[in-house]
Amino acid sequence: MLIRTYADIEKLRGDDALSETERLLIDNCRIGKVTILGDGTLPSGPSLKRTIRAPLLRYLIFGGCDRFQLHEWGIVLHGAYIADELDLRFGQRLSALNLYCCAFNSPIAARQASFEFLQLDGCNLSALDAHGATIKGGVSLERLVSSGEISFAGASIGGQFSLRSAELTTKDRQSFTAQDASIRSGVFLDGLISRGEVSFSGANIGGQFSFKMAKLYEPANGDALDIEGATIKGDVFGDGAKCFGRLSMASVNVTGSISLRRGVLSALEKTALNLQAATVRGGVYLDAVNSIGEISFRGAKLGFISFEGAELDGGRGRALNCQRASVTDGFFWRKVGSVVGAIDLNAAEFGGLVDDPGSWNLSKDVRLVGLTYEKLAGSLDLTFRKRWLKKSANVSGQFHPQPYQQLAKFYRETGHRYEAREILIEKEREQRKAAKTGILVRLWDAAAEAVAGYGYKPWLSLWWLAGLVAVMMGMAQATWNAGDFAPNSAVVLTSEDWKTIADGPSKNPAAGWTDAHAPGKDYETFYSFAYALDVVVPVLDLGQTDAWAPSPARGDWGWRLFYAQKIFIVLGWVVTAIAAAAISGMIRRDD
Repeated sequence: MLIRTYADIEKLRGDDALSETERLLIDNCRIGKVTILGDGTLPSGPSLKRTIRAPLLRYLIFGGCDRFQLHEWGIVLHGAYIADELDLRFGQRLSALNLYCCAFNSPIAARQASFEFLQLDGCNLSALDAHGATIKGGVSLERLVSSGEISFAGASIGGQFSLRSAELTTKDRQSFTAQDASIRSGVFLDGLISRGEVSFSGANIGGQFSFKMAKLYEPANGDALDIEGATIKGDVFGDGAKCFGRLSMASVNVTGSISLRRGVLSALEKTALNLQAATVRGGVYLDAVNSIGEISFRGAKLGFISFEGAELDGGRGRALNCQRASVTDGFFWRKVGSVVGAIDLNAAEFGGLVDDPGSWNLSKDVRLVGLTYEKLAGSLDLTFRKRWLKKSANVSGQFHPQPYQQLAKFYRETGHRYEAREILIEKEREQRKAAKTGILVRLWDAAAEAVAGYGYKPWLSLWWLAGLVAVMMGMAQATWNAGDFAPNSAVVLTSEDWKTIADGPSKNPAAGWTDAHAPGKDYETFYSFAYALDVVVPVLDLGQTDAWAPSPARGDWGWRLFYAQKIFIVLGWVVTAIAAAAISGMIRRDD
């Protein structure tokens, strides 16, 4: 049955004649009155009082003809059963279509059609193809039930798009698509239940995108919701939504923020949330989210990210991937509920890092190589931070010093110079542990750490020198008091005057040699402090070791000092060399 004019209606006879229900619809559409069939609820099947044939409805949607002018309110119909396929393909300037709780026994074909307004609230469809359609106003499919694909791919919608509380099921991969569609206002999928992929990839959305409390299932373990490459000039709300399949937002451009608070994201150890290369001017709220699979912000540009109360399970892979992500404000990693899998922040850039020890301790695999941050709002405890860096600076068995350098930079710029030095010393310590070196190099590293803190505490070398001088001074004085020193001069030792004093009754011949009336009264006077400086500090020459030497033959103290002096000379050279290297290294360092 084809109806193009009112004359075609008048020609209908017999079984094809209009029913009273159809005549009622025509009369009401002429005067702009709502048509309610039965009790206005969704019919369970065809009946004389409920059935409207699709060709008649098509005639009315096309605006009638010269003999029949449709009211400007368009068609407002409740509780109808639409028999046969409704073919609106390529129809132009179609009237507003407002159908409530109507059942269709065949798909609706509306490819490239042009509507004033489209409303199918509470309707039951087998499929709807509105590919490339133009709707001057909005589209409302609230509480819609569909057993086939709903397509608005490439459509242009002048108002908002609503699928609130709809239920979509399909045997194919996609239950709904609005790929590359242009929607002037917001998109509302709140409470939607879909068993099949829902796609808005590449769409241009002029308002918010909301799918709060939606339940989206992708049986093939693909995308539950795909808005990849879309432009959204508002906020994205997915609070309380459950996505069983990937939530794909790769390369999305969002003017506002994204909120997935208390959501469930499950992709069976694959990517549960894909925000790779996304641009989000505001923040991303993942507070109290429960994810199974990787959450990826790889290469994304974001305002901030918050994970308070989140439970992340990446299985054997990554729970969170923020490689090369740029977060202008804060990365909030505190009060996290649980983490299974790696936390990968390699090469990320954060304006601020807000964290707590407990959240980091949840993961055994934390990767911070290349991470930079301008601010750190969290624990400054050195014990925790050293432990934090230790497990994050080793990647595949290779040590990376950059995480230590970054934390030290923050400490130094905020006035925590002691903490900065300690972190840099820890870096040197861990770096040397990771290096495969010989025993001599390890000994030198141990000395460099003890004497000068790897160059970051050069003043320690002064304390070492002072300690060596003090010990040597005490030993030298004890040796002198014991009479175990002798002039360090062959001329003196072979002289008759020295032999007389040395072989005489004096217990301290060296002291007697320099008495006021002794032959050596003009000889170098012994000073234990000056002698110690001469022994320990190689750059000094005070003449004490040239004038005096311990004599092993004279007593125990002479024997002790004779051998100890050689050890102290070596130690003095080592400490002085490390001190010189530390001082010169500090002058050159820019870290």
